[in-house]
Parts: sequence; structure tokens; C-alpha cells
Amino acid sequence: MSHFVTMKTTISATLLIAAALSAAAQDTPPGYLDTAYGRKVYTMDARHTGSLQSAMRADEQHPKRHRGISTLAEILERSYLTAEKEFISGWEFFPSSPQHFAPYLDSIFVPGNTCVQPCNMISHDSLSTAAQHLKSRLSRIGLQYDLTLSANYTGIAPTSRGGRNDFVSTNNSFSGTWFLLKKRDNSQGLFLSIEADWGQGLNFNERKSSAQNTIGSISNPQGSLRGGNGVYIPHLALGYSAFNGKWVGMIGTIDTSSYLDQNIYAGSWNGNLTNSAFGSNPCLPLEWANWGYLTAWQPCKNFYAMYTTTGCNAEINHSPFRYISSNAWVHLAELGFITDDFLGLGEGTYRLQYTFTRYKGKSGYGAAINIQQQLGHGSQLGFFSRCGVMDTDAATVSNVRAAATAGLVLQAPFSSSGWGSAANNDQIAFGFLWERAALSPHRHKDEYGLELSAVVQLTPTFFLQPDIQYIFNPVQQTDRSGEFVFQLQGVFKF
Repeated sequence: MSHFVTMKTTISATLLIAAALSAAAQDTPPGYLDTAYGRKVYTMDARHTGSLQSAMRADEQHPKRHRGISTLAEILERSYLTAEKEFISGWEFFPSSPQHFAPYLDSIFVPGNTCVQPCNMISHDSLSTAAQHLKSRLSRIGLQYDLTLSANYTGIAPTSRGGRNDFVSTNNSFSGTWFLLKKRDNSQGLFLSIEADWGQGLNFNERKSSAQNTIGSISNPQGSLRGGNGVYIPHLALGYSAFNGKWVGMIGTIDTSSYLDQNIYAGSWNGNLTNSAFGSNPCLPLEWANWGYLTAWQPCKNFYAMYTTTGCNAEINHSPFRYISSNAWVHLAELGFITDDFLGLGEGTYRLQYTFTRYKGKSGYGAAINIQQQLGHGSQLGFFSRCGVMDTDAATVSNVRAAATAGLVLQAPFSSSGWGSAANNDQIAFGFLWERAALSPHRHKDEYGLELSAVVQLTPTFFLQPDIQYIFNPVQQTDRSGEFVFQLQGVFKF
């Protein structure tokens, strides 16, 4: 009898302990997540989350997205929370989480509310914590954004005759999505999209001196934004998503380069290759600061379509309504095919693009392709390429008749600790470019370039980017066949 009582007591105690552990597990908040360049999700090590823990709870986190690669299911499940407040007939105003978007469209339209990144060098600093505090609070009323502050030094060799050979610039950019309202079931919603740029970069404050002009090249080799005097707004548009996020429409002043022609390996002037030929296809008429319309549709995981139509003659810092004309308009369509495994190499996205232009009374056509391909399952090595050709009339918009770029990018982790580890968003990239000039007169018809760049993350919100390029046969160069371009960028990304 005593053995029976003892056994019964032991079983009861075991059940109570199991129940307590189960309850504790249910009460344990989820960990902070990182997306490792968008290809996998892992729980961040507590050693690298100091600034993040100080500014938000883990269950409030919407991890950072990566434009050009579909957002993973684990991130979507965390981000699309049920509505917390309801005001009018099932609609939630200024929601703290976005409405549903299809996976690829999510990466384009949702910034996330996480600005700090895991870092193995300095994992916690007051600036990163303050930036995350601000971002966390604004996301509670629906505003998610990315803020970039950078300083760039550019040097050119050999010395040019009568031209500048060193340049210092600051380039600042704010881009965000303000989710204004959504349905309680997350199936549809309204949002405002904005981009603002300012600094002392290319053409800011009407400066005309640049490395591009000194060399005489088609593309801009500097890590530099475009803009005018003061704060420049190339994008301000109202968007609406429907059908559970499979369709998005947008109207307003549109920067098409922020939506079409994305590529996870080569996509911006900071953190990727810096020559503008790698940021987007140089021959496509990817216009900004013009009035226009955009629509995007992703009916299934493996396919999407995007179309935009905008003006192409608006002047810097002027109302786009003053320049709406049927004789200065471009149409651009993109079809994207997404696969988890292309010929055993891993994830790949293949984009086909077609454009129709009407400029200075003439109609033109052009086509392009955009490739991003992982080189091996689980590999951090990837390949990218953009190629395009325009007819004579379409080429007058961008001044590039044909172009091809390609390269290899090695993203972290590619070492076990320190620089290049999983705890740092570091990378090394190498790219090749070719461009054919559209308009005469020009010294060289074809221009070529090589670029080698690296990213070294030092804090959760700051990295250094050394970069070297060689430009062969710049189209307007008269006395030499090539130039070296040396750069160093310091970039704060919030």
C-alpha cells in the first residue's frame, strides 16, 4: 500500500512539474529574429541583441526585409498579428502591424521595424539603442521606415587635366511606409509610401562637379544620391493592397527604381556595389519624381507581375503636375519567376522587363532581363546579372543604348567568428559592367568597368565600405583610356 501511495505521489508530482513547464513555455516570449540576408531565419544570440532588447519586446519585432527576395513564412507569421484596436466596421486605423502582402510584394512594400542588426564587433551602443527606441515607437502607429546617413570620400587616379580628383559628399535618405488602416482580417489596407533625400552628393545644392563628370563616364561611380537644393522628395504615393495582399495599386509621385528591377545581390549605393550601373539596369527608363501609377500582382509563390507608367521630364524640386505630358511618358512592365531550387543551385529569381516610351514626340521600345541566383544550397555565394537593349528612340530617355552587368557576391556568414561571421552582415562583391552610349558625340562608343567592394559592420547600425573601381574607355574621356576610382563610405543605417 505504501508503495502505491509513493508511486501515486511521484506521478502527481511529475504531472505538476510537466504542467508548470508547459505553462512556462507558453509564457516565454519568442526570441529576436534575424533574416540573414533574407534566406533563412534564426534566433539571435543574446550577446548580440543588447540594443534591440533595450528598445522593444521580442513579440513586437517585425524583422527587417530584403528587397528582391521573398519574405520567409516565419517572418510573415510573426508580422501579421491580429488587430488590436477597432474603430469603424472592422477597420483598424494606424495599425502596429501591416496588412497581408504576398511574399515577394512584402519584401518590396514592408520595411519592418527592426533597425539594429546582430554584430560581433560592438554589439550594443547608445546610438543604436536610441535609433531602435524611435523606430519601435513610430511602428506602433503604423510607420515603418529605413533611414540612411552616409559620408563618402572618392579619389580618382591618374590626375586629370584641369579637373577635380577627390570628392567628399554626404548622402542621406529616408524611405518608409505608413500603414494608415487595414481590415481586421489583414486582407486589405491603405498605406502611404515616401522617400526623401538630402545631402551634398551628386547634384545636391545644384552642384555639378562629380567623379562622373571628371572621368566622363556614362554611369556614376560614386556612392552618391541624386537630388536638388534642400530636401528632395522623389517619391510620395498612396497605395492600396487587396485580395489578401496579392494585388497592390499605387498612385502619386513615384520612384520606379524602388520597386522594379530589384536584386538581392546588387541593389543600392550603400551596402552593395556603388557604381550606379549595378544599382539598377542603366538602360531602363526607371524614372523618379514623376507623376505616375504602379500596380503589382502576385497570384502564387513562384510568379509576380509589376507594371508602372510615369512621366519622364519632371525637373528637380518642382511639382510633377507641371510636367505631365503624353509626349514625355514611359511604360515599364516586369514579370518575375521565383524558384526555390534552380538546377540544384538553390533559390533564384528571373525577371523579364519590357518598356515602351514616348519622348520628344518619338516612340521607342526596349527589353531587359534581371537574374539573381544562389550558387549552391545553403551557400552565401550568389550571382547576379542585368542586361538590356533599347532602340534609338527609347535610348534617348536614359542615354544608354545597351548594357550588361554581372557579378559575384559572398554574403555572411563565411567564417566562424568575427568579421564575416553569422553575427555580422558583412559581404564581399565583385562586378563587371558594359555600357553602350546612345547619343553622339562621344569619344568611345563602349564603356567597361570593374568593381571590388566590401562591407565591414562595426556596430548594430554602422558599417564601413571600402571600394575600388577601374573604368575602361569612359565615353567622354579624351586623353586617357581609363581611370581608377577609390572610395570609402561610412554608413549609418537605422
